[in-house]
Amino acid sequence: MSKAFLLSILSFGLASALVSQENNQKPAYLEIYRQAIRYNDLNTAAYALTGIILEGGNESFRDTLALVYYNMNNFPGAYKLAGEINEKNPENITALTLLADITGKAGEVKTSVEWYEKLCKLNASPFNHYQLASKQFILERNLECKQSLKKVLEDSTNANQLKIRLEIGEGYGEDVTVTAAALNMMGAVAYREKDIKGAEDWYRKAVKSFPDFVIAKQNLQELLKPSAKPETKKPGNPEPKSKKG
Repeated sequence: MSKAFLLSILSFGLASALVSQENNQKPAYLEIYRQAIRYNDLNTAAYALTGIILEGGNESFRDTLALVYYNMNNFPGAYKLAGEINEKNPENITALTLLADITGKAGEVKTSVEWYEKLCKLNASPFNHYQLASKQFILERNLECKQSLKKVLEDSTNANQLKIRLEIGEGYGEDVTVTAAALNMMGAVAYREKDIKGAEDWYRKAVKSFPDFVIAKQNLQELLKPSAKPETKKPGNPEPKSKKG
């Protein structure tokens, strides 16, 4: 998950929280928070949010604090707070998003799948279904992966408007539409299942959907080589690995 995506949630959460709490909190904390966010001072923002929460702020501020922790790369803090929020409200979208994303980053793929499954039931966005598919691909759950990807492609209008970061290799990455990423992963699954013609068709669709898609072009080129091997086919990794701590 990209930080830009989470920051968009953060901005929405901030607006909603401030409207509901404006008359119930000391102006100092609210002003400190507004000023901190204006200048991307996340440490001060976390301090102000903590003050608001200790004075009785509602759950909206806990959501926002968890997102601030995430964007500070304080994954253990974000994970713990998201877990506490989830215990009180299992349908909290922000908490589920953080729990799914952070466990995926930590390499806890099976746990991440479980969180994404819960998240997709409540927020069936193409982005969430793609993230679920990427974890199912790692676990070689081919049928489930294809089902998740089909849900992405069925919502092409939204999927074409969203972008996701994929690793090319050696520290490089590219931003492609979720539609193109899903088409490419369908190709990778088809190749894994020894459906060479199907894989070629999917890779070509991915390149047609996003002409500058480096990974899909590489996959197609490798596929057409007589000596192509399964391990050369890349589904694309939506996030670099990191540990929760």
